[in-house]
Amino acid sequence: MRPSRLRRCYAWSALALASLVSLAACERRAAPPGGGAAGTGQQAPPAAPAASAAVPAAAVEYLEEITGGADRSEALPLVVAIHGLGDRPESFTGLLSGADVKVRLIVPRGLTPYGGGYSWFPLQQALASDEVGQGILRAAAALAATIERVAAERPTRGKAIVTGFSQGGALTFALALHHPRVVGAAFPMGGWVPSAVLPGAGAAAPALVALHGDDDRRVPIGPTRDALAALEGRGVKARLVSYPGVGHTVSGEMRRDLLQLIRDAAAEMR
Repeated sequence: MRPSRLRRCYAWSALALASLVSLAACERRAAPPGGGAAGTGQQAPPAAPAASAAVPAAAVEYLEEITGGADRSEALPLVVAIHGLGDRPESFTGLLSGADVKVRLIVPRGLTPYGGGYSWFPLQQALASDEVGQGILRAAAALAATIERVAAERPTRGKAIVTGFSQGGALTFALALHHPRVVGAAFPMGGWVPSAVLPGAGAAAPALVALHGDDDRRVPIGPTRDALAALEGRGVKARLVSYPGVGHTVSGEMRRDLLQLIRDAAAEMR
């Protein structure tokens, strides 16, 4: 199946931001606008269907958009934005559409249909289980191969800047830690790092800044904070930015910080 490539232009407005906050929530889009928590417990989200053991890069579909008024033929920084459970690239692309920075935005589609959207890996087990960790690693390998292929086919400057929310945040961590050959900067949002993802991570990983609501009950911030401390102990340049009162969602402040991080990372690739 050939990848989908859609050029879209979005005017960012208060209404669009409200839609993003609602749609970006990976757990059946359950997070309400304004950063409220999605769910009341710390259990794993509803189980996603099982995925195959290996996924070829050609099977990962994606949407592509050029932002900041750039020309498609320019050599541009590559930004990869990975949606969460139950979401789809058609909605998640609004996270960065209309951004004032010149980049090539790639928004991949999850590997398995899930409700009205898609899933990247199965979640029958707890978030930190080895089964979930192995699913994250398999999906990250497929994404890394896709990023490598896109960078080879498009005029690209530097390694990819990767971000994502929830499942996409977990994949952002895994891509940075296990595929530094294709990732130059990583900004996971509401993500987590199972112990199965930690082995092999080291100082070769790119700069990593994690954005996380401190009232997140779907993906609690505590284990993510501990994982970042462990990564720092391995020589990884990693830091955590927390957002008081924000649950499992992408708040307006989080999006503003993400855009600035992407601006700064893209500027370093000139």
